[in-house]
Amino acid sequence: MSTLLDHALHYAGLGYPVFPCVPGKKVPLTSHGHLEATTDRGQIEAWWTRQPNANIGISTEGLLVIDVDGADNPWPGDPALEQDLARAPVSLTPNGGRHYIFRQPEGMALRNTTGRIAPRVDTRANGGYIVVPPSVVDGKPYRWAKSENLAKPTELLEASVARWLA
Repeated sequence: MSTLLDHALHYAGLGYPVFPCVPGKKVPLTSHGHLEATTDRGQIEAWWTRQPNANIGISTEGLLVIDVDGADNPWPGDPALEQDLARAPVSLTPNGGRHYIFRQPEGMALRNTTGRIAPRVDTRANGGYIVVPPSVVDGKPYRWAKSENLAKPTELLEASVARWLA
């Protein structure tokens, strides 16, 4: 995969609805933002043909993304939580943060939170989105922590949210 279009199509092929964001930013290019996210190949090709350098947004509907801001953020500091987090795909953000990507537990309808888990630790879930590799913000790329990429959403591990959001 060499272009942002290739990556967007790859994520969509796995089952992640994608949408374009302003090149170099996290702001959606579509008029309804993440609500227009799709897996439709034709629509994705049209978006990235018009704007080949668009960053890639993924709707977090059905997901739970733990968004840890800043490289200096010591969260979680709890070995049990660290073990849970280590099981998830991790995207390293341009500001030194981390996105831990999980599937929402069956029967839950989680929403976005800000600082509820800990200072500078947010969640993205139903009603939200994240920007994913190889998108670039402020000249710095998002990248996967390991050589891993995302698995299909149905293959992601369920988040142990009871401990995180209690």
